[in-house]
Amino acid sequence: MASEHKYQKDEISQLLSKGRKQGYLLFDEVDKTFHEELASGENFDEFLSSMDDYGIKILGAKRADVAPQKRKGDQVSVHVLDRTTDPVKLYLREMGSISLLTREGEIAIAREIERGEKSIIKALSKTRLVLNQVLALEEQIKINLLIFLEMFDLSDEEITEDKLEEKKKEVLGKIKKIRDLCRRLDKIPTSKKYYFARGRYIVQMSRLVRELNIRPSEREKIIDSLRAHLRQINELEDTKEELTLAQARVRGKKNAELLKQKLQEVNRQCRVYHKEIGLDFQGLRKTLRAITTGKKVSDQAKKELVAANLRLVVSIAKKYSNRGLQFLDLIQEGNMGLMKAVDKFEYRRGYKFSTYATWWIRQAITRAIADQARTIRIPVHMIETINKLIRISRGLVQEVGREPSNEEIAKKMDMPVVKVRKIIKIAQEPISLETPIGEEEDSHLGDFIEDKLMPSPPDTVIHINLREQIEEALKSLTEREAKVLKMRFGLGDGNEHTLEEVGQQFKVTRERIRQIEAK
Repeated sequence: MASEHKYQKDEISQLLSKGRKQGYLLFDEVDKTFHEELASGENFDEFLSSMDDYGIKILGAKRADVAPQKRKGDQVSVHVLDRTTDPVKLYLREMGSISLLTREGEIAIAREIERGEKSIIKALSKTRLVLNQVLALEEQIKINLLIFLEMFDLSDEEITEDKLEEKKKEVLGKIKKIRDLCRRLDKIPTSKKYYFARGRYIVQMSRLVRELNIRPSEREKIIDSLRAHLRQINELEDTKEELTLAQARVRGKKNAELLKQKLQEVNRQCRVYHKEIGLDFQGLRKTLRAITTGKKVSDQAKKELVAANLRLVVSIAKKYSNRGLQFLDLIQEGNMGLMKAVDKFEYRRGYKFSTYATWWIRQAITRAIADQARTIRIPVHMIETINKLIRISRGLVQEVGREPSNEEIAKKMDMPVVKVRKIIKIAQEPISLETPIGEEEDSHLGDFIEDKLMPSPPDTVIHINLREQIEEALKSLTEREAKVLKMRFGLGDGNEHTLEEVGQQFKVTRERIRQIEAK
């Protein structure tokens, strides 16, 4: 094993040396060197990092395509020859053009994300809308832990039975302080004379709201609500302007009074909106501009961190090939896990981002395989049990040199044999009825499955023979007697009749019908 590892190291060194000389490497050369391990381990990550350091590019064409032609008129652009229709190769090539991040680079980007997020929450925290939402949830938070978890973003250490109750009390204490400050603020007049007095309370409330650490999803809801308010206020401002212009042109006292009432109603609605959000029209626009700017900074930084770690997704996705999902689907699911990791990353803990992101990427991929890979969905916990059974089964094959029995697997897994049989049954993949059968593949599996609704050929033959014999026997009777027996036993239409019904048909007694039947 060590000799194989050393051999691959030598191959990688030779490949890098070649790339440094000619300034590029062919994708096929890279693929050939790494075999099954392409983008699946540390060697590949180190190789890509070295390529960036030496400025080596990966080209998707063959050597004959890249080499310049001496014949006049046959020269073709490298960009034209470098085209490929393989989406995996295209993705890997684009991904390879993005530089890897150092620890310092990760921290710098994480700080940019943090700066953008802080700008958003700072702008939001100064609006009355977010205060009202937090205050409205106070009573629900006390009795419903789920609402508390959905509203506020907690770290992994805080989501424990002991610390969760402690954190809840801390949050409720801050909400109580916000409520008290709101009551004091409402008592202060809104005139310019008290501008700084009101400002002190607003700053204190803003600081408390920021400390609550509201979840991004909840912040988005509040931002959407602010935008909806801005649209409504814009419409009211437009209406106000139209009414003001109409007042200048109106004739007649009655029409002037009507316009005045409409203008007063519009002004009243504007005051209601301003009171609800705690900002005037210009203040609301300024707040939304600050939120938009912060969101752009945060999103751009997140995009850079995601792009720099796409290779990590490929390296992990490669290990889950042939599990029921296509490679590109695995990459897509892994990328979603990577984006989740970016949202959750806390650089101050000192961990490298790739270490933290690996868990989220693996979790996203394994969850996708469990949900989508099988025709019949199996719960995630059962998938994990099946994988454990497969690992133990393989280990026992290596130990005893044969396929292990259910009893041996059950003993190793420390569970009843009945449960092991159930797991093995669940693990079986469904087989399509359209599966071709035979060398010529001219028939399908469904052709060999018995149709329970159709009678079997032997039963059909017996039934036909019996009917023919009965008809032959009935010919030896008179027409009246044959008809009586057919009605009595349902030989014609399959409906049996009682003695009384047959007697009424032939206008005789039940006893006479019984005699004919016995005869």
